Amino acid sequence: MQRLKLAPGRWDLTDALPEGEGPRLEKRLTDLRSKTSRFEAQRDRLKAFARGDVEGALRLYESIAGDVARITSQAYMKYTADTSDQRAKASMDRSEDVKAEIDNKILFFRLWWTGLGDSETSRLFPSNPDHRYFLGVWRNLRRFTLDEKVEQAVNLKNVTGFSGWTHHYDKIVSDFTFSFKVRGKAVRGPTGSPKVVVADVTRLFASPDPAAREAAYHALLSKYAANGEVLGEVYRTIARDWNNENVKMRGYASAIAPRNLENDVSDLAVETLLKVCRKNAGVFQEFFRLKAKMLGIGRMSRYHIYAPLMKKESKIGYAEAVEMVMDAFREFDPKVAKLALGVFEKGHVDAMPRVGKTNGAYCMSITPEVVPYLFLNFSGVTRDVYTIAHESGHAVHSQLSSSHSVLTFHPPLVLAETASVFGEMILFDKYMREEKDAELRRSVLLEKLSSMYATVGRQAYFVVFEKEAHPKVIEGATVSDLCALYSSVLKEQFGSAVSVPDEFKWEWTYIPHIYHTPFYCYAYAFGNLLSLALYDSYTKEGRSFVPRYLKLLSYGGSETPAKVLDEVGVDMSSEKFWQGGFDVVRRMTSELRKL
Repeated sequence: MQRLKLAPGRWDLTDALPEGEGPRLEKRLTDLRSKTSRFEAQRDRLKAFARGDVEGALRLYESIAGDVARITSQAYMKYTADTSDQRAKASMDRSEDVKAEIDNKILFFRLWWTGLGDSETSRLFPSNPDHRYFLGVWRNLRRFTLDEKVEQAVNLKNVTGFSGWTHHYDKIVSDFTFSFKVRGKAVRGPTGSPKVVVADVTRLFASPDPAAREAAYHALLSKYAANGEVLGEVYRTIARDWNNENVKMRGYASAIAPRNLENDVSDLAVETLLKVCRKNAGVFQEFFRLKAKMLGIGRMSRYHIYAPLMKKESKIGYAEAVEMVMDAFREFDPKVAKLALGVFEKGHVDAMPRVGKTNGAYCMSITPEVVPYLFLNFSGVTRDVYTIAHESGHAVHSQLSSSHSVLTFHPPLVLAETASVFGEMILFDKYMREEKDAELRRSVLLEKLSSMYATVGRQAYFVVFEKEAHPKVIEGATVSDLCALYSSVLKEQFGSAVSVPDEFKWEWTYIPHIYHTPFYCYAYAFGNLLSLALYDSYTKEGRSFVPRYLKLLSYGGSETPAKVLDEVGVDMSSEKFWQGGFDVVRRMTSELRKL
């Protein structure tokens, strides 16, 4: 196979928004406002609408939504790539103002549709399947929809309210730099600077050196603790804002209910998932006891849960890492590999960590026509290779669903992690089949189980924390109270298997999802357990499974998760189904014990 020639540069955002900045962007904004005015002009004709009029209105609505997606996504990507760039921050603020402006002007159409009687909507439902599903989702929200003036006020409020506070959080934490030593030697970043960024710190969580792991956690948590009162107050404000809008104004039964409805899953299904996750905390506790024994320590500490077995950390080059992922994807299905590789070949990847760049990774799927973008913080460790597989899985998912409308090609959150986690499993399985060295196999299996804890058990318990934190904030809980609550959640999660130092009470302030997207994290547990079940089917069925899997991804967000998963025999409200995922984890732990 020809070796890939990929440089870990910054991304080219031309495809996201060809106009960039300046006069051409101003023309796009003028055209967008013109489209919006044409859409608004239909307000007085709604009573006379026929089915064809609804179809025509939705096509114009799609065009507006696509323009807004391009403008806001490009601005967000520029900002996360360099939060110190004041022009990027100003552009993102402006894009959000534009979005709120446009949303308010076209809002009347959703309110008209949700206010119609069932017989009238039956007469007007369009024939286009994507449009039918999209309008059906709107109907599901009608009980929680407010009148037009209030909805407009909420849209404007969110720019400087919820969104404003999340941007404030991002600005604070993205400016964090860390200076610390391991065994008397200063930790340095890729450029040799003694001031390192979050990505340089977090990669040490899996260092072979226990002193490095402990020092890294202490550096991170000390920084967040030093800023904990401010970060905690930001969270309290976000939780109050969320409650005021969704529970008090819209009338949802609980703080998590709007997230469930947005995901088009029942409260029962989510409660069942979280119940099974809590009931199976002992599965991961068993793993940590085994890992402590393998590492030769008496009792596992929270500092060391990601410790590797190998005593020397191997570094992996960027091009090599991408190639490893593409080889695994190609073996699964050539089309999957081609779609994933296209993202890199088009220069749609920002790969390396740097000061001012936010931490973490994401895939930005803008519109069906635009090849997705990947945001990475690649530092050359094994975990980064799995991150490439994870985010590339998202990109494949988006491209497989690109035949759908901009309104329906995004999968709901509960299915959004399916392809990403499945991509990791493809990579993992290929390695385990081809590696003959028992020590290396043992090391990789241990690391995979650690990763499963991070993406199932840990994520589920973030939501357990949020479900208790939101009502407690409304009752007047302080930042100290939230730290105490988080400590109690850690105690339930780890039991007697893992000792948890007191400074981990600040860990919740480091989790961006609970700020940006409340209750998002159960999607990781959902996606991981679902992917384990799907991958188990793949190992049993072989190549015949591939078309069925690709069809599942091709739905995007054009059908309910329940219908999509029914095609692969999944009942989301069944404890037995979710338990099956944990049974796979337990089998892998048993396999590790035997190696």
